[in-house]
Amino acid sequence: MKPKNLISVYQGAAALDSIELPVDQKFKALKKHEIRNLNSFCDIMQGLGCTFCDFDGYYVGYSIGQIGKEFDLLRFGDELVINIELKSELKVANKEEKILKQMRINHYYLKFLSRKIKIITYVENDGFYEYEEESDFLSKVDGRVVATYVKRHIVNQNIDPDKEFVPSNYLISPFNSTGKFLRGEYFLTTAQQRIKDEIYTELADTPFMYFSISANAGTGKTLLMYDIAKDMIQADKKISIIHCGILNEGHIELRDTYMWNIRAVRDINQILIDRIFDGCSVVFIDEAQRIRGNQLSLVIEKSIAGKLPIIFSYDTKQFLRRNEGRDIEDYLRSEHSDIAVSPKRLTNKIRTNKAMASFITNLFDIGKSQNDLNYECITIEYINAPDMLQEYTDFLQEEGWTLLTFTTSSYDPDPYNLVASMGGKNAHNVIGQEFSKVALIMDRNFKYTDSGKLAAKTAYYSAQGMLYQIVTRVIDELKIVVLDNPDFYLKLLDIKAMGK
Repeated sequence: MKPKNLISVYQGAAALDSIELPVDQKFKALKKHEIRNLNSFCDIMQGLGCTFCDFDGYYVGYSIGQIGKEFDLLRFGDELVINIELKSELKVANKEEKILKQMRINHYYLKFLSRKIKIITYVENDGFYEYEEESDFLSKVDGRVVATYVKRHIVNQNIDPDKEFVPSNYLISPFNSTGKFLRGEYFLTTAQQRIKDEIYTELADTPFMYFSISANAGTGKTLLMYDIAKDMIQADKKISIIHCGILNEGHIELRDTYMWNIRAVRDINQILIDRIFDGCSVVFIDEAQRIRGNQLSLVIEKSIAGKLPIIFSYDTKQFLRRNEGRDIEDYLRSEHSDIAVSPKRLTNKIRTNKAMASFITNLFDIGKSQNDLNYECITIEYINAPDMLQEYTDFLQEEGWTLLTFTTSSYDPDPYNLVASMGGKNAHNVIGQEFSKVALIMDRNFKYTDSGKLAAKTAYYSAQGMLYQIVTRVIDELKIVVLDNPDFYLKLLDIKAMGK
């Protein structure tokens, strides 16, 4: 997307609207009311002294990549960003409340740009509103004030908004940013909010039903689950959350400090199940692809008996043992076809940037992701001795890197014991969490097949599953340290070189 002149935009859109376009026309055209609103705004600004050139440099209908958050008009300068939202006449009684809500959301996304922000809403036949950042309120302003902002704004048309907005800034974790989560210092993406609204609507119509939220790593499924749970708790509903893994520090804080009813999946048995579900309105099962068959059957049995709706969240790609990775939707439809099941799907990655996602794909299958993305967020290191490796990983952790390693068997010899002995957090302890900079050790247990597929020595836990869990925790940077495996090191360098 390139910046445009607003007069050219609405006049061009109006011209196209007047002729019959081919059925297969691919570009996005403005709707009739959007043309009218933009025309009206420009006419008012021209009447207040704005020239044709003052309407230059605007991004029209810009949407933040991976998030789906859209702005009507954005214009960038080195010191100031102007956001103008255009609306048809609002006849609802709470129009100012609706306008303020949108302004708050827009401010949340724009504040990460480290510039001054002007947020204006123009309502046709009603006038202009400005967001007051310090008071978190809106005020009605004269059009001459807005015209002054427009005329005085020093525009930099070389600023690329795709490089300004960092999608991972907008995804917080209930576990790594528990305070922000509880204070509501976040907004759901368009896709997350849509699913949330659908769940509430469907629960109102059919109180006893199941929901299966399937999503890949980094799409925000955990935040969505816990956001819904938080809303229900605030509405004085008793809920129960079952986490299919080891409880992390965030879980424990929510449970012990804020009295959330959170249980690890290991607590699901005949003795505790009644206590866990007693008085509940809704049951949440997170990372449900990892729940054992007997535990799942017990949960569903109690759910049916008490007419308790369940919201499942899962990712079939995230497994740590070979008997995990259950597709919950398929299971429910085949084993409990008499109960309504509503499938939901999150697809857009937020946490993992496009380059990181591409590299991860090629890490598991060389050449599967073909693109010209820059892999500068990936670093490949090589060390040939364990004692030097220990010294280096200690140093990395002191420098702010999070070392993630493989979980090993507590009972039998395990080929990944050496890597695990370097410290850090293991794959089981970081489910649902995220970290800015992740360091990972890969030794002689890894190799590539002739077809370019990643292979790993068999152990109690799946090395490929643990590796996927580890690399999908990364927000910004990944460092792979190869221990005494030159052939594998060369392959990783080849993968990194695939980026431009």
